[in-house]
Amino acid sequence: MSLHDADGSWLPDHQLHVVETLAHVDHTIERLLRLTHDYTERGTITFAEVRNGDRVDVVVREVAPLPQAIPRLVADALTQLRAALEHTLYAEVEATLGRSLTEEEAKTVEMPATCGVSALTQWLGNPRRRRLPALNAGTPLAQRIERLQPFQRRTPDEHPLRLLAVYTNVAKHRAPAVAATRLGAVHPDDPHSDLTVVLPLKHGPQPGDGLPLREGDILASAPRGARIPFSVWPTVSLQRPHTGVWAIAADELKLLEEWVRTVAIPVLVTGRHDVSPLPPQLDITVGHRDVRDALATAGRTPAVVRSRDRIAAITGRDGLADFLAFFAERPETETVRAWLDSLDDIQVIEHVLHLRTVSGRPRELIDAGSELVNEARRYKERIGEQSGPGGSDA
Repeated sequence: MSLHDADGSWLPDHQLHVVETLAHVDHTIERLLRLTHDYTERGTITFAEVRNGDRVDVVVREVAPLPQAIPRLVADALTQLRAALEHTLYAEVEATLGRSLTEEEAKTVEMPATCGVSALTQWLGNPRRRRLPALNAGTPLAQRIERLQPFQRRTPDEHPLRLLAVYTNVAKHRAPAVAATRLGAVHPDDPHSDLTVVLPLKHGPQPGDGLPLREGDILASAPRGARIPFSVWPTVSLQRPHTGVWAIAADELKLLEEWVRTVAIPVLVTGRHDVSPLPPQLDITVGHRDVRDALATAGRTPAVVRSRDRIAAITGRDGLADFLAFFAERPETETVRAWLDSLDDIQVIEHVLHLRTVSGRPRELIDAGSELVNEARRYKERIGEQSGPGGSDA
């Protein structure tokens, strides 16, 4: 079969175990991101106003304590990602040898994360490891391991394997991930207002962006007497152990999960990564008689993307309800809300994106709104039929 088959047929039977580990990682990340969202939406920061001459400074009065489940769930997800790599390598060594490893041989099988060619040469040259033909220098598996090493990148400290190794080494031997609530951005609702902010909104934040959040920090400043609405974006961030750089937790997890699932595992197994990505979303709370059959119908949207869609849909439902309030022929507000709640997140986002597309064309915008009103009406009719005579309220 082709390496591009969508059913994951490039993954041999002896490696199917990794699909379930990746599913566990996805579930763990989803739990983490739901907790993170709930934390940041509960009013993470309280503010105070301090007069400063003819201006008023908005300062941090208090930052809500970070739930300690968050760094532990991060550590769980990253440890399982590293386990996925280690287990894949171990299974590949056994498959290449055609037998089970002895206890002594098993101790030599681990995924190196080297920042220089000499370090990998030393790892491959270990006397005990050299007794395993599959891991001898120059073999296909050794070449695949080499392709994944941090030294292949100009900045090895930013390579996903390097990040994964340092995070999990600290989590295993010292403490869970170092996590903190930081400042992502401050921006006025009216960008033309006379509000000075400490950290303007930046699209596409990168590791190292953002600021710490401490009691007494100034976030914004406005003329005395002015009332200028503004938004503050807190972020739950992780500190990279080896460089001290802070990165938004969701972005860091997305980077590492995606690299392990779509690059590292395919390269270890096939020597290439241009294969159909393994689906991240498999239900492992139930048993599967045939994992490969289950794999063919598993969800293909990673937890981080699902989380972002969910948050966008929450905002989108509110925006759509406000927009439809301008249409006199709409059903009552409760029905509109019930209809919007009946839509899945992707449907909500598609409606919002369509309205944005036609926002500069009034006639098309009205037509789009009328169609949404008609959808809400049809929903009301369906609900009425279900709860009417001969229907069901269940």
